[in-house]
Amino acid sequence: MNPRFKYLVRLFQKLPGVGPRQGTRFVLSLLGRDETELAELGEAIATLKKSVRFCTECFNVSDEQLCSVCANPRRDASKVMVVEKITDLDSIERTGLYRGLYHVLGGSINPVEGISADHLRIRELQNRIKKIAQTKEDFELILATNADTSGETTALYIREIFKDSPISLTRLGRGLSTGSNLEYADEGTLKNALDYRK
Repeated sequence: MNPRFKYLVRLFQKLPGVGPRQGTRFVLSLLGRDETELAELGEAIATLKKSVRFCTECFNVSDEQLCSVCANPRRDASKVMVVEKITDLDSIERTGLYRGLYHVLGGSINPVEGISADHLRIRELQNRIKKIAQTKEDFELILATNADTSGETTALYIREIFKDSPISLTRLGRGLSTGSNLEYADEGTLKNALDYRK
């Protein structure tokens, strides 16, 4: 196989969720594109770091210092939802049900992959909450990390940090999904359904 082709496949494999087959599909797809399209894609990638920045408050993507959520005065500043990734924030925003602010950690604690609390934006969260708590008496920090091992570990870590804080610390409800049957639910799902019952 052509060395340049293999090199491009390896570059694509550095992206999350892209294996050798997917990388090969990407390169083959690019080979079928017009030169103008390839130049446009190359330019967009080359200028990515200059044209896209992170919000200085919540670390959402933005083209200004503050993202559209943080810059919106109609958002409820007495609530901050902690999410792992920007894609999590986008999913919640699409529902239109949440009107508070966010904080994007940039991942979750995962010792197997070498990701500790120091790799996440937890210190920034502490500083931000300290500032907000000075101006708001009734404040809620909502932990919306994923319901997997690393997400639960991260939520427990954050809960421990704020355990002596006067803020209200909540977690997204977990448990049975609509339309599910109790007899097919696993032990963890039933435990969460009981723990987070209304």
